[in-house]
Amino acid sequence: MIEGAEMTLVGSIMERTIKRNIRVYKTVRRVYDVIKFRGYNSKNKEYFEKRITKLRPIAEKFLDLSARPDKNVILITVDCLRNDHVSYNGYYRETTPFLDSVKGYKASLIAASPWTYPAVASLLTGFYPHNHGAVLDDRDRKFDLSKLKPLKSNILTLSEILALFGYATYFNSGIDLAMLSVRRRFHEQKLNSLTDSEAILNDLEGWITKQKAPFFVHIHLKDPHEPLSPPREFYNYFGIVKKLPKIEYWGDFQKPENQKGREFEEFRENKILLYDNTLRYVDYTLEQFYAFLEDRGLMDNTILIITADHGEEFWDHAELEAKYFYDVRGYAGIGHGHTVFNELIQVPLIMTGPDVPRKEEKDKFVSGVDIAPTLLDLLDIQHNILFDGMNMFKAPKKRLILSENTIHGREKKALIYGKLKFIYSKDDDIAWIFNLKNDPKEQNPILDDELSVIFMEKLSKVTLEKPVFWRVLT
Repeated sequence: MIEGAEMTLVGSIMERTIKRNIRVYKTVRRVYDVIKFRGYNSKNKEYFEKRITKLRPIAEKFLDLSARPDKNVILITVDCLRNDHVSYNGYYRETTPFLDSVKGYKASLIAASPWTYPAVASLLTGFYPHNHGAVLDDRDRKFDLSKLKPLKSNILTLSEILALFGYATYFNSGIDLAMLSVRRRFHEQKLNSLTDSEAILNDLEGWITKQKAPFFVHIHLKDPHEPLSPPREFYNYFGIVKKLPKIEYWGDFQKPENQKGREFEEFRENKILLYDNTLRYVDYTLEQFYAFLEDRGLMDNTILIITADHGEEFWDHAELEAKYFYDVRGYAGIGHGHTVFNELIQVPLIMTGPDVPRKEEKDKFVSGVDIAPTLLDLLDIQHNILFDGMNMFKAPKKRLILSENTIHGREKKALIYGKLKFIYSKDDDIAWIFNLKNDPKEQNPILDDELSVIFMEKLSKVTLEKPVFWRVLT
């Protein structure tokens, strides 16, 4: 794990640099990656292969290793991708014409956590953060890389499960937290901090052309994460972004006392415009990658999933947060990781490929922990893994779905059941209920003691740690 003092120094340099020059900031970040992770791939590929060898006799007890799955699987997560900014969901800008056109299964996915580290681990394991262990714990939390807990060694990732069946596995990310949450859990694992999606997808294309065996891929695209810096041809796609100070970041509007007046409104408008322009760029790169798969005939035998680790807030709940939630930074309404409102935990899910149903269920919530069990079913892999998730195609519309492990301030959890949503923060003394049908933007919390007691009982059961993660096959 990265040493705390080392990362604190690098973080301080980066924070000062970003306020001066985005290009210099990116250079500093990439130089650090090279220094810190030099030799990473070869050493950890060896570690991964040894782990798979050790896992095999254990895995035979809960996986039917006689199966011969042969479909490729590509999981793409787009960092900070809000569900309500995707144009097929009715957004007023056509941010995602390619994603709109994809034929397959579409639903709203509830991220298992509102920040990358635990959310990616949940996508790749099928377990909630309190079970897989890749979390940050503390009462009054302020993000610190040195305090991250690792993914539990007895939890298998999708890449490890499929490696047991002979799959080649590949990972590439533009965000370090995505890589760190599943470190040493792939044959080939790359970190390309702040690299744009086109470069990362081009690297993947090169890797795919060399593969002979079936493969499993996880790509994590950074672009909608601050600092926002899409290529020049997309920077002003939907309109000219004003050159406001630190527009790629959050300007001087992180704290409630500055979130008012004409300058703030102008900044917010341009920040959202830049975000939407960036989404349009990501959609373009995904379209180019899909064309690559089709040109090589790979889509006939490839399951492609496009989703997000979490969303992003643009001051949607700044007033409520400032009034009711403690944040050690003094911030409200920006970024991610700090709350469990839907702008942070509701993200799009698009899945296409052989045996994937062609239907849209926009009014149905699925969970990040559903990805793993759904894929194993699509691949006809028999198992006795006791996932927190389930096959999303068979999941009922009304079921309990959890999001947890915030990183700024105090712990907040969300529990969704159909159109009812419960937000609980013990240390902030918050127990709110929202009716998402009548109040989709979650602006009017309902205080109902009786219903809160019921939700508290459900939350206690859902957050119990599992004593075992699989049963022996009989």
